Amino acid sequence: LDGLIAVGNETIRQGVARGSPETKFTFIPNGVDTEKYFKPHTREELEKILNLSLVNKYVLLTSGRLAKRKGVAWFIRNVIPKLPENILYVVAGDGIDRKDIEQAVKETNSAHCVKLLGYVSDDVRDVLLNTCDIFIQPNIKVAGDMEGFGISVIEAASCELPVIVSNLEGLKDAIHQNENGLLVEPENPEAFRKAITDLVLDEERRHTLGKRARLYTKAH
Repeated sequence: LDGLIAVGNETIRQGVARGSPETKFTFIPNGVDTEKYFKPHTREELEKILNLSLVNKYVLLTSGRLAKRKGVAWFIRNVIPKLPENILYVVAGDGIDRKDIEQAVKETNSAHCVKLLGYVSDDVRDVLLNTCDIFIQPNIKVAGDMEGFGISVIEAASCELPVIVSNLEGLKDAIHQNENGLLVEPENPEAFRKAITDLVLDEERRHTLGKRARLYTKAH
C-alpha cells in the first residue's frame, strides 16, 4: 500500500516493527460528535437504572466491549477492595471477558459495590455518561491484543465526565494529562486508588477536570 492511516501512534509503532516504512503512516486520531451524548440527564434517572439510592455515593463507570485488555477483571480484583465503601463501580457492556469479570466479583465479595449491567441501550448509555462521577478505563497489557485509541474515553470526556485511564498504548493518544483526563501507571493498584480517591475527595477539582475535558474534546 502507498499510504496507511493509523488511529494511534502505538499502531504505527507496531506497524514499523513488522516492516512497514514509517513514512507511509499518517496519524489521524478518532473523533466524536461532542453534542451527540451530552444531555441534561439527572441523578434520579441513574438511581432508577441501578435500582438503588446514591445518597453519599460516588459512581465509577466503565463502558464498552469487555475484552481482557480493558482490565475490568483486574480492576475489580486489585483496586475495588482498596476503595472507600461509598464508591460504586458500574460496568456497562458485554464481551468475551464477562465470565472472568463475574468471577472477580465473587472472589472479592464485591457484588454490593460492583454493578454489571451487561449490554445497555443508547438511552441508558447516555444517562450513565452524564450522571456518573468518574469514567475508568484500567487497561492492562495482553499479548496479541492492544488498544488502538479508545473511543469510549473521549465519548465520556465530551459529557464533562472526568476520565482516569491506564497510560498505555492508544489511550496515550486519546487522553492528555490534566487536559481531558488522568493517565495512571498500568496495573498499579495504588496509583489507581490514589487517583480515584483524590478526585472523589476534591469535588471542585473533579468538576473542573470534567468541564476541561469537554472543552479539550471539542477543540481537538
